[in-house]
Amino acid sequence: MKTISLTLFFVLCLSSIAFAQKTIDGVVAIVGDKIILHSAIEGQYSQLVTQGVIGDPLQTKCQLLEEQLYQKLLAHQAEVDSVQVTEMEVSDAINQRIQYFVSQIGSEQKLEEYFGKSINQIKDEFRSVFKDQILAQRMESSISSNVTITPEDVRLFFNKIPEDSLPIIPLEMEVSQLVILPKVDAKEKTRIEMKLVEFKNRVLSGEDFGILATLYSQDPGSAKKNGELGFMSRGMLVPEFEAAAFRLQEGELSDVIQTKFGFHLIQMIERRGEQVNVRHILIKPNPTELAMFKAKSKLDSILNLISLDSISFEAAAIKFSDDDSKNNGGLLINPQTGTSSFTKEELDPSILFAVNNISQGEYSESLSYTTLDDRKGYRSIRLNKKTNSHIANLTDDYDKIYNAALQEKKSSVTKDWIKEKVEKTYIKIQPNYTCDWENNWSK
Repeated sequence: MKTISLTLFFVLCLSSIAFAQKTIDGVVAIVGDKIILHSAIEGQYSQLVTQGVIGDPLQTKCQLLEEQLYQKLLAHQAEVDSVQVTEMEVSDAINQRIQYFVSQIGSEQKLEEYFGKSINQIKDEFRSVFKDQILAQRMESSISSNVTITPEDVRLFFNKIPEDSLPIIPLEMEVSQLVILPKVDAKEKTRIEMKLVEFKNRVLSGEDFGILATLYSQDPGSAKKNGELGFMSRGMLVPEFEAAAFRLQEGELSDVIQTKFGFHLIQMIERRGEQVNVRHILIKPNPTELAMFKAKSKLDSILNLISLDSISFEAAAIKFSDDDSKNNGGLLINPQTGTSSFTKEELDPSILFAVNNISQGEYSESLSYTTLDDRKGYRSIRLNKKTNSHIANLTDDYDKIYNAALQEKKSSVTKDWIKEKVEKTYIKIQPNYTCDWENNWSK
């Protein structure tokens, strides 16, 4: 069964609620005591269209309805089986998603304006949706949690694939990095601190913090919003910034705060329990030529130690790197897959250039580097592993084949479960949905 991620499910729920405000609603299907509304399908479809998903409208809506049928069947059966979900769990799930969308739209006020409802009213509309979603997740987990496969199952799964249908595995690489950023010299630090103290005095004298943030802040994301970050919970901000922000009272200004991003002046807008909404002005240091030279020299010295086998690349990354990848020993994680494997298309072009002429196990010389937040420094890239494009085989691609075999078995178990429960559950679907279902939803 193809399932929608919780985040996307929440996006689609938002769309459904917004759509329901503008259309006459009706019941499309009933599963046990659960209903599926016309607005839920039409709102989800509208959201997919805005995201550029193009396809046959009826087929797409049928797929959305089938996903809803599956989710409602799971939630209904969870209640039949007395699966418990606490109000606290539902509230936590709603709050997390509300926080996410507040961070995307800019503020709770803007979210309220979008829906024409208060935050509490929005949460109330989500309560039953999220309770059903949590019930469905737990029920789905219980269906396939005990599904396992053996190496023989993997072999049999692979062998039943026709030879001319075996997938082509693209060239893949695994890479690590060691990053050294220049230190901020005392003169540059003093210059920035004096500038931010000047801004603080101007605000205290009556100038608008938001205007100053728009004009001078070097945080492109918040500068266009008068420096406002939106409501943030503990753990969502870098430690130094978070500690300073949570100490402030409404309207209060911080002292100058230094983080890995630069130097900040913070103003508290509002605090709600363990959430804060603040504005800030960020000024990034400009590294001097001497600081850049020292950073490159430091990286070159570390690479020399690695070449002499005095330290491994991984250990050096953990000990010296100025990038968060140090926590993985420098190993880079593919954000699209959550694994350490990258295709050529998924790799940053500068990394691809760095490893283009080196062999597996080798690392590049010191290369100039600009971080995602526009800090300059140097890094070395190590090519840990490289697998050339090839037809899938059990030797090189066992993990991929194992996961595919496991997913097939879980899908089979899920289909059997759906078939069994459909026989015992009241299900009614409006006749205008004449769909080619993946599962048989009629008795």
